[in-house]
Amino acid sequence: MPMADEPWVNAVNVVYTMSKPIAAARIPHSWDEQIRAISQETGRTPSEVVKEAIGLYLEKTEPSNVTSMAKRLTALEKQVRKLVQLM
Repeated sequence: MPMADEPWVNAVNVVYTMSKPIAAARIPHSWDEQIRAISQETGRTPSEVVKEAIGLYLEKTEPSNVTSMAKRLTALEKQVRKLVQLM
C-alpha cells in the first residue's frame, strides 16, 4: 500500500452520492500546480478544470481501443521475448 507521503499513486477512489459520483486521486505536485494555474487564468474552479480534462480524455479514448492495444502489446512482448532468446 502506498505511503501517505508519496507524491502520487496510481489509484482513483470513486464515491457515489445521490447526485453525481465523486472521483478522487493522488496526483503529482506538478499537476496540482498546473491545475491551479489554469484555474486562476480561466476563472474556473480546479474541479471544473479536472472535469474538463477527464472529459476530453474520455472523448478520444474508446475502451475497445484500449483493449485492442493491450492485446497487441502483449503479442509484441511475446515476439520480443522469442527474438531475444534467438540471439
